[in-house]
Amino acid sequence: MLAIGSNPNDGLDLTLHIFCYLLIGGWVFLVLLHLLGSSYGYYKFHRKTLSINSKELPGISIIKPLTCVDTNLSENLKTFFNLKYPRYEILFCVQEHNSELIDIIERLRIQYPHVDSQLFVGNPMEEKNTHENLKDVPNKRKQKPWWKRILPCGSKKVGTTEETIGFETDEIKNPKIFNMLPAYDKAQYPLFLISDSGLLMHEDALYDMASCMTDDVGLVHQMPFTCDRKGFAGSVEKVYFGTQHARMYMTINLIGINCVTGMSCLIRKEIIDRAGGLKAFGNYIAEDFYIAAEVTKQHWKIRVAPTPAQQNSGDYSISIWVERMIRWFKLRMRLSPLAYIEPLQECFTSAALAGVVTDYLFQWNALVVAACHILLWFLFDYFMLRITQGGPLPFSKFEFAIAWLVRELSAYYIYFKAFTGSSTIRWRGKEYQLGSGTRAEEIYSPPSSPVPTIVIEASSTSSPSTGTHLLPPSI
Repeated sequence: MLAIGSNPNDGLDLTLHIFCYLLIGGWVFLVLLHLLGSSYGYYKFHRKTLSINSKELPGISIIKPLTCVDTNLSENLKTFFNLKYPRYEILFCVQEHNSELIDIIERLRIQYPHVDSQLFVGNPMEEKNTHENLKDVPNKRKQKPWWKRILPCGSKKVGTTEETIGFETDEIKNPKIFNMLPAYDKAQYPLFLISDSGLLMHEDALYDMASCMTDDVGLVHQMPFTCDRKGFAGSVEKVYFGTQHARMYMTINLIGINCVTGMSCLIRKEIIDRAGGLKAFGNYIAEDFYIAAEVTKQHWKIRVAPTPAQQNSGDYSISIWVERMIRWFKLRMRLSPLAYIEPLQECFTSAALAGVVTDYLFQWNALVVAACHILLWFLFDYFMLRITQGGPLPFSKFEFAIAWLVRELSAYYIYFKAFTGSSTIRWRGKEYQLGSGTRAEEIYSPPSSPVPTIVIEASSTSSPSTGTHLLPPSI
């Protein structure tokens, strides 16, 4: 049937047979990816963790880098004040002075005075130490700005002292890293959680992550997923993060390859301190990859948390998601050459190849093989999404089918734009030129008026501390 030996002198026929069998090996590999990803997801997600004595749980500093306001921000931030965890602090980092954003944070801090929290505000891309000019404007402080009037939380008044925080910014290209530096410097606990602004946190999620931080583990990360959101764009995002992304993410982590998304990572501070602090990773856009590499370099293990990260940004659409996927793929192309063959592992590409190969080798009907392949892939993805969701889906099976089809077809547009587009990406409102290993150079744009760093510190009612105010010249 194989006819491989019918004409041994036909070198072309032999080459084609070898190539076809290699493609069949690749198809088997894709089947294993589905099985491993689904199995590991079923084993890992939404499992009850063992009860741990609260006295044995380490304190955690939650660092929240923020840039702007969206419709879900207040709801998302509120969930961090309601975590069921004995000892933690929230360190808010606002990239640039934003009255609306600061107002949201301060209202929450007043509403939850028992939660230890601090607020750091400043322009992360300003010139080094521009805030030192504030020493020459003592009269500005007498105007008593609004956030200073509402800062005291609870019944205890927070005093004020002067303090400046300066960092060497010449080598820090990553705005997220620079935004977090003051909070990292002030973090008081041995573990710190980097948590992106668009995340909603379930009340037990921090406990679940901490329970995974055993003596040999240095980093615990949540797999990106999404909350149940209205609209078709929300369905497409959920389908992507719960199927293709979840399958690859869980399989790669199961076999021990570095695959960490930094939107929600619990890290031992001693590891990062030993590497030179967060600023040591400030020259890379994909800082999460290099932080994870440093953790393994120091012989610590990495674990996936049992609760996926719940993305709940108020600004979402198909176009925003597509642009985000293009940016992610451009970064992957600079981290691994295997990214260039990713289009081959897509459903419709592998279906076409399976049909052609089986027709050539076994004279099977190519259309039937391709159709069966697509159907099985579709069913595997549906089960993977149900596993990741941990319950019923927020949309019908028909809507899932349409969203799944949009995701599968849009992948080719994403690959095309990433392959043929420029090596620049737009992230956090700025444009960057990517170099090797995701090293980045910001493309110059005329700077806005510099705003010195504002640091507002407050403590819980049970542990009063000193507050620090560095006020902008305009106030």
